[in-house]
Amino acid sequence: MPIKFLTRTRELIHHKLSTVIPSSSLIEEAMRYSVLSDSKVIRPGLVIASGMLNDNLTDESLITLAAAVELIHTYSLIHDDLPSMDDDKMRRGKASNHIKFGEANAILAGDALHDLAFELITSDEDMNDSAKVKAVNILAKASGSSGMALGQHLDIASEKLASNISLEQVEKIHSLKTGKLIQASVLMGQLETSISQEKQEMLSDFGSKIGLAFQIYDDILDETGESLVLGKSAKSDLKNHKQTYVNVIGLNQSSLIANKLATESINILENIGLDHKVKTLKSLCGYMVNRKR
Repeated sequence: MPIKFLTRTRELIHHKLSTVIPSSSLIEEAMRYSVLSDSKVIRPGLVIASGMLNDNLTDESLITLAAAVELIHTYSLIHDDLPSMDDDKMRRGKASNHIKFGEANAILAGDALHDLAFELITSDEDMNDSAKVKAVNILAKASGSSGMALGQHLDIASEKLASNISLEQVEKIHSLKTGKLIQASVLMGQLETSISQEKQEMLSDFGSKIGLAFQIYDDILDETGESLVLGKSAKSDLKNHKQTYVNVIGLNQSSLIANKLATESINILENIGLDHKVKTLKSLCGYMVNRKR
């Protein structure tokens, strides 16, 4: 079920983005190259799956919000791959954006994708102004200096340390670098929701836990996976002296923690109730810590 759902999500997101990003310049070609590639669309999938609990957003608005999240995620990958950051030459099964288009154009393409995310949200015809402001706020906080950008800074800074950092410090990096945007994806689906504040807080907690589980499993895949399957360079964490769960506590303990967090995430969804509506979110939990890439 998750694969079919995510495949359909990718089709919807790519259709949306292909219509708003033409091919009239090299920068737009670079934008399309990365954002229309074979991504896992986990984050957009979480937006739409969360929105299944919410009767106050139209299908078109959910697609808009999911596309905005994918734009932010893709921009971050383009920038993360740069020589000054993680220096990765492969992404989503093909050459990284800066390898294909050059560093300057990759930076500009990433900048343009970032800005387009907020343009899409504010141009949505079905959402009211209040929902748009909330969406922009959620996404900006998750990706800015108290979220993803800070996480990437701490990640890079930790590479220069002579010894391993603590597990708590690794958790902070992962929760900021990856977890914040995944949590935001869940929250985006709850704009203007009519479910109780208590259940909204439970969904926020769910997003935080499954976001951390996802990144821990990413650490595991980097160590155990193959580049052709992953769509990116395997063992790049080792090459870049990354401080990961695997590096700090080993594969077995990392796997136990990732699965424990996934189980806790599913338990949260079961406690929310709405069994038929949380079914897709629950299936995504299992997929996020059992995927091949």
